[in-house]
Amino acid sequence: LVASQTPKEKSGWALGTLSTGGIAGGLLGPLIGGFLADVVGLRPVFLFTSVPLFITFLVTYFFVKEEFVPLKVKKMASAKEVIQSLRHPELILSLFLTTFLIQFAAQSISPILSLYVRELSPGTERLALLSGIVASAPGIAALIAAQRLGRLSDKIGAERVLFFALLVFAAFLIPQAFVTDTSQLIVLRMGIGFATAALLPSVQTLLRKNTPANSSGRIFGYNQSAQFMGNFLGPLAGGQIAGHFGFEALFLFTGLIVITNAVLERTQTAVLKKNPNN
Repeated sequence: LVASQTPKEKSGWALGTLSTGGIAGGLLGPLIGGFLADVVGLRPVFLFTSVPLFITFLVTYFFVKEEFVPLKVKKMASAKEVIQSLRHPELILSLFLTTFLIQFAAQSISPILSLYVRELSPGTERLALLSGIVASAPGIAALIAAQRLGRLSDKIGAERVLFFALLVFAAFLIPQAFVTDTSQLIVLRMGIGFATAALLPSVQTLLRKNTPANSSGRIFGYNQSAQFMGNFLGPLAGGQIAGHFGFEALFLFTGLIVITNAVLERTQTAVLKKNPNN
């Protein structure tokens, strides 16, 4: 909705702001939920959660306006027909792949994070606290950077921001295989957060700029499916790699995936710039 109703020249800022809201909710939600569960019990938390959700529904219904013209078609086009109708279908497909690989790389670390913290700090009595800090460090950094990076995307182009964000992601991910204490891991995880703040908003901005309005809903839906697929397969693959080859191998493997993704995305963008009318 935000992408379709925002002018293309400001889509980076708008999607960066949207990302900030999602990141803030992801950080504050568990904190507030955990606090309430300790204070009032588990069951009232569900009631508490339903109230802001219902308020969100009311605000959306009464105040969010949409310029929408329904398509007058007898039969909806298939996914293949939608992709083929785009001006640059190769770019759109590469962006789906980028979304998948971003989430795959980010989520593959999740299953082993607390175990890695325990290996780095074997004598600690606050494993849960340390693991929570390490897990939340990317979110804090992304919250700080998302809106600023969205504006930068509008100024210099989403494709450039996406390429360099992928390189930064890999640059902070690979050294995590060689850290010797938890503080180093926290710093590197924050670096990943700064990169993450630019990744998905940049992909969404490129999708917005290269998708006609009458296809935006389905294209963004396909991209969301790619994101969920990365969320699903990333932890499965990460657990298997770490279990068979060790934690260090997992960081190196995911870093290589991100670098490959950056090269593929750069190559696709360069081809389109040379042949803008194809």
